[in-house]
Amino acid sequence: MQRITFMKTNEEGKKIKCEVIATYHDDEGNKDFLVYTDNTFDEDNKLKVYYSLYEKVGKDIKLKNIKNLEDEKTGLEIVKEILKEIQ
Repeated sequence: MQRITFMKTNEEGKKIKCEVIATYHDDEGNKDFLVYTDNTFDEDNKLKVYYSLYEKVGKDIKLKNIKNLEDEKTGLEIVKEILKEIQ
């Protein structure tokens, strides 16, 4: 299986390579969510996983800020469900 990767700028302004874990389209809100990792680990040696709204622009992935609590809740539920399936 081919891995889908994209570049993201972190808080320090450094470009980092991220890997897509899953995508999800929310029909109700007509929004697309992306679950991804930068392949780093936290202090408990657990893989760091992030989620964001996104849009595909040509072959590129453009992350969009989550601006409301409903989108944040939806994103967290998606991550929980995906992590359950992976385990």
